[in-house]
Amino acid sequence: MNLIRLLVIAAIIWLCYRIYQNWLETKSSAAHKKQHDNSIEDMVQCAKCGVHIPQQEALKSGDKFYCSEAHKQ
Repeated sequence: MNLIRLLVIAAIIWLCYRIYQNWLETKSSAAHKKQHDNSIEDMVQCAKCGVHIPQQEALKSGDKFYCSEAHKQ
């Protein structure tokens, strides 16, 4: 009887450990996904050649975006 009780207690402890481990993994995965979503940049099209580039790398003149200084002029 003592052996069965010991096995049941060990199984309960193992189950609690696995649930805790899965919870930590889910929490970490959600944080990583949220961080990844924030890194998406808006793309704009060059007014001269039509190539798409990230908005932060584009050169802006008025309402138009350009991929290089040569196209801006």
